[in-house]
Amino acid sequence: MSTDTLSRRGFIGAAAGTAAAAGALGPLAGTGLTKGKPSHAQGPKHGHRHGGDLPHENIGMQLWTVRGLASTDNFGLEGTFEMLADAGYASVEVGGNYHGNTASEFKALADQFGLGVAGSHVPGGHNAWRNNIEQVLDEAETLGIKYAGVAIPAGDVPRTVDGFRAMAEEFNGFGEAARARGIKFYFHNHPDDFTIDNGTVIYDVLLEETDPDLVWFELDIAWIDAGGQSAYEYVKDNPWRYPLFHVKDLEYRDDGVRETPGSVANPGRRFNLTPVGKGDIDFAKIFSALKNVKHHQYLVEEDDAPNDERNPAGESNTSWFSRKHLAELEIKRGHGRGRGKGHGHGRGRGRGRR
Repeated sequence: MSTDTLSRRGFIGAAAGTAAAAGALGPLAGTGLTKGKPSHAQGPKHGHRHGGDLPHENIGMQLWTVRGLASTDNFGLEGTFEMLADAGYASVEVGGNYHGNTASEFKALADQFGLGVAGSHVPGGHNAWRNNIEQVLDEAETLGIKYAGVAIPAGDVPRTVDGFRAMAEEFNGFGEAARARGIKFYFHNHPDDFTIDNGTVIYDVLLEETDPDLVWFELDIAWIDAGGQSAYEYVKDNPWRYPLFHVKDLEYRDDGVRETPGSVANPGRRFNLTPVGKGDIDFAKIFSALKNVKHHQYLVEEDDAPNDERNPAGESNTSWFSRKHLAELEIKRGHGRGRGKGHGHGRGRGRGRR
């Protein structure tokens, strides 16, 4: 056994132990894995209580959360996948790069640890769709994914009604090309995508002017909240347009390191991002708006986990704690049971054609 493997496992065990000591994980049988053998080989309930309503096979990780681990010598992508599989994740979402691998190498490593690939914020972003769409779709086919998308608009897209109207037309073209290859195109939001331009929330322009047979959406739950809008209302109005969620949590506080944009509803609120279940978002209420929770993917993301100086094992602890919270989340129609209350305000209108 290599020194690198030992150090990875030691780190995983330390992080899991830290989270367990804080009451995060419940009983664990240990975290060491046989190299190349996913934790799922020990059974889907390995190390986790199963009391929640979300399908555990639909709980994944956006790799931006663990980008620090994936870029270290001792962990790398292989060690990161090992940790995520051991924490009980079923899938990953590409976070803009393959961490030094080709698409085929990335897929092979995911397969090695029993992880599916739920989607991709494709390398090169929006401009890759514009300039290298066939390569984007070739790599999507190599990964075996159903969804490939854009994480953030290109720098030349203004946050205005006209800018988002032009982008909607562009997205329809991307979606048509993707559909021809058996892939679905999606867009992921940030707070300033809810900019209000002359009384209109510009995100609503995308929903209204993209073809629902060609364009889908990945709702980043913390970012819509920071954009001053209600995730629950958007999901309730058009649940079928959100096959993917970024399950991201935040806590509003006067000394928060982030601030909601000045262009959105309820601007200037300070907040910190947190592991899922430690913040103010009521995920149970949001997901109660879905017609069938089995038809969606729930992808954990915490952008600041690699930078959390208070928690040196932040990425690993975030992974374990967040996965446990989602696995135990109970949902009742019309009654959110998650911790805290959502702080979004307002609701978009006219959310596209069915």
